[in-house]
Amino acid sequence: MTLGQTVGDYEIIDVLESSKEGMTYKVRNVLVERLEALRVLPKALQDDQDIVTRFLREAKIHARISHPNIVAFYHATQLDGHLVMTSELVEGTTLERRLELGPLPVTEAIGYASQVLSALGTAHALGLVHRDVAPSNIILTADGNVKLTGFGFAKAAADTELTRPGTVIGRLDYISPEQIKGMRNLDGRTDIYSLGVVLYEAVTGSSPFPRKSQFEIMLAHVNEQPPAPSRVNPQLPAELSEIILTAMAKDPANRFQSADQFRQRLDRLLGIPQPASVSAPAPRAQSEAVVTQAAPASDFRGLGPALEWSPSHLFAAAIVTFLMLLVTFFSILR
Repeated sequence: MTLGQTVGDYEIIDVLESSKEGMTYKVRNVLVERLEALRVLPKALQDDQDIVTRFLREAKIHARISHPNIVAFYHATQLDGHLVMTSELVEGTTLERRLELGPLPVTEAIGYASQVLSALGTAHALGLVHRDVAPSNIILTADGNVKLTGFGFAKAAADTELTRPGTVIGRLDYISPEQIKGMRNLDGRTDIYSLGVVLYEAVTGSSPFPRKSQFEIMLAHVNEQPPAPSRVNPQLPAELSEIILTAMAKDPANRFQSADQFRQRLDRLLGIPQPASVSAPAPRAQSEAVVTQAAPASDFRGLGPALEWSPSHLFAAAIVTFLMLLVTFFSILR
């Protein structure tokens, strides 16, 4: 496809990416007057059944997910003999390119990670595992938002037939131990490990396992404990270091058990209020009366607990008030 050409309903504006598995163009959808990203699987690759299967699987999975922090999917079809899919055009840079400039400030890194975890929480709730959480698949927009992309390796957690035995899926620097071991029953905790590695790199500026060969990297993910992030960057809060190491636990049972649990720990570190747990109020005795406060006790931290007045308290207070009024009255008469 050439720039300026109109193919079907799409005007080709620019080339966004070129790889061995196809091209991605910036296009204008002439029907709805909207800029989109159009990814093309060339005819020459359509004889490779693995590539075609992965392309179609990505379209099907991506179409199931809708979340503000996930690149929106629009359409998949055949166009001029090519398999294509279109999605939201996101203007920004990848986290991978941003990290080339050095580590991120702690609050910025946590903010990005929290948004990715929000997106992953939605995917996991649908039974989907991303399997390729890496800085190159995290797009940062100019207004500080995150868009997660790269669902080419995603699969349903219950689907054990998409990965051949002995096949390693994902980028090795961020891959989980269970992916390296070729385990088929992967769940969302594999994405938690990968994001833990991403966050480690984001706040320290270095990989937890800087090794020379791919084999050494894989062995390190499976067998070695990374140095604590706070040792690499002494400016980091100890709690953040502990959170990252929990996310990167070798055994999935020792990690955060959900993306929401991981995100809540990060939000608490930043002092972001957590949703109150919903529980039924304890029943009160029928004779008990409670004075409603103008503001909850939590709004007056350090000034003591909120007061609850029983009938006996109210009666005693009334007697004291009455006696004070009598004293004042006789003082005036004198």
